[in-house]
Amino acid sequence: MGNGNVYDRENIDKNPRCKDVKGAVIIINLSGASIALILLSLSILRMMRKNSRLSFLTRIIIFIFLSEILNTFSKLLQLLKYAFEDTRMNNDINEKETPRGIICQIQIVTSIISDFCSLLGTLLLSYRCYEVMKGKKRIFDQKKSKVIVIVLIILISVILSIVFLFIDREITKDSITYKYDLRDRCSYWCWLDHTTSIICYCFFFVALLFNVIYAVKTNCYLRNSYKQILEQSLVFAENTENNDNIQISKNNNYSILASDDKKRLKEIRIMQIKCFIYPLITIIIWFFLTLYRFIDDIGMKNIDKKTDRDEGSQDEEKYFDDHPGLREFVEFNLVFHTILSSFRGILYGICFIIFEEKAFKNIFRNCCIKYCKCCFGAGFFEEIDENQKDPNKESLTSDALLMTESMGRSSNEDDANIRKTTTDLNTSDYNYNE
Repeated sequence: MGNGNVYDRENIDKNPRCKDVKGAVIIINLSGASIALILLSLSILRMMRKNSRLSFLTRIIIFIFLSEILNTFSKLLQLLKYAFEDTRMNNDINEKETPRGIICQIQIVTSIISDFCSLLGTLLLSYRCYEVMKGKKRIFDQKKSKVIVIVLIILISVILSIVFLFIDREITKDSITYKYDLRDRCSYWCWLDHTTSIICYCFFFVALLFNVIYAVKTNCYLRNSYKQILEQSLVFAENTENNDNIQISKNNNYSILASDDKKRLKEIRIMQIKCFIYPLITIIIWFFLTLYRFIDDIGMKNIDKKTDRDEGSQDEEKYFDDHPGLREFVEFNLVFHTILSSFRGILYGICFIIFEEKAFKNIFRNCCIKYCKCCFGAGFFEEIDENQKDPNKESLTSDALLMTESMGRSSNEDDANIRKTTTDLNTSDYNYNE
């Protein structure tokens, strides 16, 4: 029989850094991971059912969702520990294997795999978006290269997780105060020791940095594309209208622009938002996760390396007594970290559902644009004001718009590439050589 219960608050008074918030951490962890698991699973089924032929970007998003599902499994594995004997208070060194310790190590490995797959998958998505927009010869147009890059990400993630676990085992093999049985005493899931954790998060930070670089590049390209199409559209309007009307148009939401130009501008604006939201969510999540880990690892390292558990607990209590207010700060950070870590699958799910809106009944266009106006400013959407109705305007899908534009007035190669790119990214129909 197991020992303990799911609401694991036994001996909580011996853990000063979390004794006031352990209950909240447990509830947040279980609820966030469970909701994320359901949301991500349903989203994958929806995308696969609605897309008869999955594009490469859609497959990347599904890959990221599967990675986040693995993260939820890492969290929910905690429940399995209570089927086994509670060996946390034994004075055995970490090198001695126990059922709970083995589960703890599985949690560590699966969590690291999930973290790297999510970060590298998001980086691949950002690079692919930028590649589609900029490159005439695209690396991932060939089916073989698409398979290779996904397999490579998985192999890198698995290898790094095993390496970090091996380093962790070597560093803590003689530890009693920070053995695997005790790693979940505050966080309700297991993670690396402090030294290995800092090294691991340095790798995460590098991947995050590349995410930022390609997110900035993509959004700059979209912004410049918008300006280019707008300038070309106004030049065309200037050749067909008098200068007075042009001046009025510039101060009146570009009212005399052709309807297909307005549609193109609207598509680019929407794509700017999509390519802004998911990198922003990724940056926010991983910036605060990294910040918490560095603070916790640096602050708690000397305490957790004690060889005697009771001595370590007394030193921890004294440490917080000597630093008034620090306990509240540490506990707040722990709760915030738990929210981000457990609910990140939900956040990823929402931002990529927006990216894959075609499979979700265009919920972004129908429900979210008005809120984006508040965030980005009304001027950002000036030329796509829904109140400006053209009675002669046809209702075109993005696919039909592409066909219309191919017969348009401009033969400029860059302009054509911008138009095609915008449609490709908005509809997720990037089936180049698939």
